[in-house]
Amino acid sequence: MLSEETIKQIFFQSDRPRRDPLIADEVDITQFAHNIEQYVAVEYARKEHARCVKIVKDMNRVVGDALENQQPK
Repeated sequence: MLSEETIKQIFFQSDRPRRDPLIADEVDITQFAHNIEQYVAVEYARKEHARCVKIVKDMNRVVGDALENQQPK
């Protein structure tokens, strides 16, 4: 679940014709949704990577350590 603060940050990063954060009607809703989608995809990739590292480390510590040093894409 996204926190209120995270949603606000994504909102403020969305393209708007004006920089006035009180004019929510002028936000490109498609861009806002795309920004949320990108944020969530990155977060899930990080969580899945951490989960995979744990599983691999349980089987082979050396390989798990090497995997941990890789960045999720």
